[in-house]
Amino acid sequence: MDFFRAQDQARRNTLWLVLLFLLAVAGIIVAIYLVVALMAGQPGMHDGTAGAVRLHWEPELFATVALGTLVLIFGGSLYKVLQLARGGGAAVAESLGGRAVSRGTGDLVERRLLNVVDEMAIASGVTVPQVYVLDDEPGINAFAAGTEPNEAVVAVTRGCLEQLSRDELQGVVAHEFSHILNGDMRLNLRLMGILHGILLIALLGRIMLRASSSRRSSRS
Repeated sequence: MDFFRAQDQARRNTLWLVLLFLLAVAGIIVAIYLVVALMAGQPGMHDGTAGAVRLHWEPELFATVALGTLVLIFGGSLYKVLQLARGGGAAVAESLGGRAVSRGTGDLVERRLLNVVDEMAIASGVTVPQVYVLDDEPGINAFAAGTEPNEAVVAVTRGCLEQLSRDELQGVVAHEFSHILNGDMRLNLRLMGILHGILLIALLGRIMLRASSSRRSSRS
């Protein structure tokens, strides 16, 4: 396996992921504009044919919808990014159900994990990160989180500890250290923030639909 070729491919995939996020935001703006235009009953929307609707392009309405949507998405994203950044990688790990592994643990597989993390820290020349375990996750997975290398954490699932050999676990941990060294954690943090902003739009839409249904029920 060509490591540098794989690294370049991973960076290209990241660019595609960012592009998909931007396209998702654009799609949300267009969808909200269409819904607002229909609900607002713009003049000339109905062309006289039963059940037919003809939409007129309203630049001012679109600009208002786009601005409002972007404010909500990026406002929610900024809030989430600041919230996660304030707590560092530990806040991310704990929000996902992670448990910090004590240096005095008597669990043999956890001791092995700590030893592997120490080895990787020495080999890469970075500060030894705090180690977390996701006890309720039987699958094999791991992640690194944090905004700076000196406040990063490495988290692995219980499945990693119980199903992988030491060499395999070392490979997984080494992969997470590459994220720390390449600064991938900051990008992941921003993507998590954008996703939170998009989910905020979905939450507000659900609340508005419920409120609209309640008003219709009360009128009838």
